[in-house]
Amino acid sequence: MNNSITVHLHDGKVMNLAPATGLNLAQLLFLNGAFQGVPLCSGMGRCGLCRVKFESAPPAPRKEEIKKFSAEEIESGWRLSCLHTAAAATIFLPEPERVVPRISDKFSATRPEELKQHRDLALAVDLGTTGLHWAFTSNGQIVKSGQELNPQIGLGSEVMSRLAFASVPQQCLVLSRLITDRLKEIIAETGPVEEMVIAGNPSMTSILARCDVGGLSSAPYSLPHKGGNVIFLDKDLPQAYIPAHLAPFVGADITAGVVALNFSGPEPEYPYLFADLGTNGEFVLALARDRYIVSSVPMGPALEGVGLSNGRTAGPGAISAFTLSPMGLAPSFIRNEDGSTKNNNTLPGITGTGYLSLCSLLLKAGVLTREGQFAAGNTPLAARLANNLTEVKGTPALNLGIADGLVLPATDVEEILKVKAAFNLAMSALLAEAGLAPSDLRQLILGGAMGQHVNVNDLVATGFIPAETARITRTAGNTSLAGAIILTNNKTSRDFASSLPQHSTVLELAGKENFGQKYLERMIFQYVY
Repeated sequence: MNNSITVHLHDGKVMNLAPATGLNLAQLLFLNGAFQGVPLCSGMGRCGLCRVKFESAPPAPRKEEIKKFSAEEIESGWRLSCLHTAAAATIFLPEPERVVPRISDKFSATRPEELKQHRDLALAVDLGTTGLHWAFTSNGQIVKSGQELNPQIGLGSEVMSRLAFASVPQQCLVLSRLITDRLKEIIAETGPVEEMVIAGNPSMTSILARCDVGGLSSAPYSLPHKGGNVIFLDKDLPQAYIPAHLAPFVGADITAGVVALNFSGPEPEYPYLFADLGTNGEFVLALARDRYIVSSVPMGPALEGVGLSNGRTAGPGAISAFTLSPMGLAPSFIRNEDGSTKNNNTLPGITGTGYLSLCSLLLKAGVLTREGQFAAGNTPLAARLANNLTEVKGTPALNLGIADGLVLPATDVEEILKVKAAFNLAMSALLAEAGLAPSDLRQLILGGAMGQHVNVNDLVATGFIPAETARITRTAGNTSLAGAIILTNNKTSRDFASSLPQHSTVLELAGKENFGQKYLERMIFQYVY
């Protein structure tokens, strides 16, 4: 009897793995390098990127798999490895769809030694739940930068599942080493650095520092460490400065973002609302330079293109926006530096902001209702688009007519609605706490995943923000990384960052008695005050 997991790879190679108690099959494959660079939803059964084929005796299909595969595929052994235990089996693993790191190097490939000659290099890092963004700086100026998936993503795609894995000390060590090993590789490829600045939410930095994360895993929540200090991660890495955290789920990434807003141009006009939107939504309502109300709300990885049926992280070849032409839906693709849209995926895939663009367009065309249901359209052109409504594995879906198999299922619309409801709830609660109306804001500043490619008009159409704030809304890109870069060489900015906790009041949302009711009230494509 075979007591191992035999994995036949797409290139003909074979891996033999020992079954692992406490891990699902996708996690075991991930830990052995099979899913490196793959934006897995990690146990949610949505993305389909962990699919494998059992060569014999496949496990009983789960409901998520019945929706994802045809009856013939189920019969032939196709399953989602994240939904099954890492028990003895023989499987076939098709070639995964990987996200390739994007690197921008000021120094050309013909002058690699010139970069290594810099003796004052620092490394700024934005450690997100989904992504890892970094930049080497010299005297505060970027000389090389990159962005890639967080190498931990296969062990939990959002904060709580990552914390659950990290609750076992040995597994927390595994997660921490995935980051420190990657940082060592990045530094080895570039040159020695004197110091790192790592901005991230409290969960990511606590796991990195190998802290006991119990205080972040269940209520009442507490910070394992407060940040605002230098820590040592590995004998082969320089010391790392972690900016101060403001609350258990409002962390150093938000602190770095506020630093970026205050030290990279004119001081923002008060009052302003700053939202850093990724897997965890973090919000700061700034009433004055020394008075802040902060809050957070779980949003999931959808805005980063993870966990949706055709979701992709932002990168060349991914769809970032849509328009409606007489010929049907017309996608806009993220391009490579050479202007091409080449990618390594079978389907182009849609970014989180691409999904927002699509929902906005369908709402305006009457093909999608405010409640998130598909409809017949309000113009002859929209009606032709609505004629593409179909069913995929029993779920209503709209065939986008762009690539074979690229559809918008109702389940993806629901995921976008969940994100919208969470954003809407946080914004309205913060304003109510301060006794402000949306029209009282002088600025609404968006960072994180939403702050790079999103169209403000799409946010209004989908109800993320009220119409009266459109003119004061601006996207600020990756404010966490921008602030980390400033913090590499600006002592005044570090003093400012360290002062933020004493000037901040925390507004708890998830623990409030009426949280669920208010959240459900906002599960509609319309801003609820």
